[in-house]
Amino acid sequence: MRKRFSEGSPIASTVVTGDDFGELEHTFQAFLAPDTVKLHTPAPTGSFDISQLSGLRIPGIDPGGLSVYELTLDSDLVLQGEETPEAYTVVVTLNGRSQITIDGEVVPARHVVTGPETRFQSRYDHPDILLLRLGKQLVADTMRERLGEAPTSTLRFDPAVVETSGMHQWLTLLHTFGETAASGLFDKSPLAASHFEKLLLHGLLDTQPHSMSGDLAEERPRPKSTVVRRAMTYCEEHAAEPVSIGELAMAARISVRALQLAFRAELGLTPMEYLRRVRLDHVHQDLLAIARGRAEGTVTDVALRWGFTHLGRFSGLYRDTYGKLPSETARITA
Repeated sequence: MRKRFSEGSPIASTVVTGDDFGELEHTFQAFLAPDTVKLHTPAPTGSFDISQLSGLRIPGIDPGGLSVYELTLDSDLVLQGEETPEAYTVVVTLNGRSQITIDGEVVPARHVVTGPETRFQSRYDHPDILLLRLGKQLVADTMRERLGEAPTSTLRFDPAVVETSGMHQWLTLLHTFGETAASGLFDKSPLAASHFEKLLLHGLLDTQPHSMSGDLAEERPRPKSTVVRRAMTYCEEHAAEPVSIGELAMAARISVRALQLAFRAELGLTPMEYLRRVRLDHVHQDLLAIARGRAEGTVTDVALRWGFTHLGRFSGLYRDTYGKLPSETARITA
């Protein structure tokens, strides 16, 4: 399943291709799995292709990032080693036979998930594989957003991907993500890429069982009342604009007092606190885009764009929410 990349795409491109399997092993070590995973081809004949479809184009793992690769081999392949301490990998076998052992146990599944410091051995016969790499910090930050507090332990996914109807839909989503990235659309629309990545990550956390699935199951449900949903939608659509409580009440078609009571009962927040959370999430996504080279600007630029004019209070709020300063997320100084 070779990709046709858009001309001039800075991200989606071929990492290495050809029939020199010594070069393949060297590239794999330097780019995809430095110092931890060994790649071996028992019969080094045929051809190969490693392509990066999305993510920051640097060797190694970006702890705050997400990237997708495709590995196609007209040969046999053995991968053996230990996942880095900073990453998860979802390995999706599109074509070819596979046999996978994780932490000494054979995993009876075509698709698997490895976590930080997981030991594994994978044998493939003429494979076509998608690799979704997730930074450990990205997963931890996402769980913090979902639960409202930082996880107290490292999240561990079940290694076997069982293809339920929900997981089948997620796999289709991953495939679509790779094709869209390869088309170059995400180069032209970093915001679309950011939203798609978030959908992909949240979908994985909701679909693939893991050590914190029970915590997610206890999340506060989204409100059922129409008035609160209307106000939430208005917040999300007008987050970059000045918004008053009166405007939210008009959008919800009820009085200000009734809207405040409804938000408190269903979300445990005031309407303006919810709006602030929406804006802060936009700030977080914009700072991640800067860190990944998809956007330019400073922390100050981003904060002002989303209505945070008091930078000291903004930094404190951001740190309380995400466990780090905004400049640490963007890897720049305000």
